[in-house]
Amino acid sequence: MPDARPPESQPPDALPFVDLVCLSQQFDLKAMFTRAFARQAPWVRLLAPDEVRDPAGVGFAFAHDPAPDAFERFPNLRLICSWGAGVDGLLGHPGLPPGLPIKRMTDPGQAEMMAAFAVFYVTGWQRRMFDYPAQQARREWRDLNWVTPAGFAVGVLGFGNMGRAVAAGIAGLGFPVTAWAGRAREEAGIRVLAGADGLARVLAESAAVINVLPLTPATAGILDAAAFAQMRDDAILIQIGRGAHVVEPDLIAALDAGRPALAALDVTSVEPLPAGSPLWSHPRVMLTPHVASEAHPEAVARSVAEGVRAVLEGRVPAGLVDRGRGY
Repeated sequence: MPDARPPESQPPDALPFVDLVCLSQQFDLKAMFTRAFARQAPWVRLLAPDEVRDPAGVGFAFAHDPAPDAFERFPNLRLICSWGAGVDGLLGHPGLPPGLPIKRMTDPGQAEMMAAFAVFYVTGWQRRMFDYPAQQARREWRDLNWVTPAGFAVGVLGFGNMGRAVAAGIAGLGFPVTAWAGRAREEAGIRVLAGADGLARVLAESAAVINVLPLTPATAGILDAAAFAQMRDDAILIQIGRGAHVVEPDLIAALDAGRPALAALDVTSVEPLPAGSPLWSHPRVMLTPHVASEAHPEAVARSVAEGVRAVLEGRVPAGLVDRGRGY
């Protein structure tokens, strides 16, 4: 009977197993992902740091928020695999060895989840669905005004894997979409602008601005008072990038002034959001606890195993981070 397991489950030639050390000060990655790796890549052996008998012999790490000294015991790492698609935390790690390759999570399903999350808020705002609960409470039966998708411009900040999926999902519903990224172009029918002028144009023209930028020194704090002042007073900000993209006091002041009209925040500068934050009770804020997109454990195991396999076979792993660009 042919083996029905996915290709990632097959061990590399002449190698019965590969050790993968789990580095995180927040989560027990080994406990969380052992079953998924057993199903998807049984040739990968997850180890907690204290289970490693020969640290110099470990070539691969699976990391999420590793401790400041996490890499010191493992001088011969060949690849770090990130649990998430964002790698700003790893790139800013004080003990990150120079030149050590980092692979971010690559999972089409994760991008699809992000796109669906963005579509929920775009269509909800366009159709004024968020206004109906108050109308229901008043026992009022009235069709609220709304515009067609063709008349509702959407801007997407960031055009990497996530940004492309978000833009494609929204454009597929008939919304005109303009993206902003590091290089101007047209790709897959989406107009992509660049530079300060391009950003200003996207902010000024869009009824919904969706942030999916990577966090880099150039994008930290990019959504500040000046950016909000350029937005429409009927626009929604959909923040699904990184919390540090938004200057939160500036956002609160902007919302109080009515520009933008609403902010849907899935990420914040401090998570969990402190109980004393005014974002909890602001009438123009809709909060979710960083749930826009999450990779399934099986997908994580496949992505990490493929990265390890690529290095062992002398190939470049998918999702390899460009340290110079920050993503």
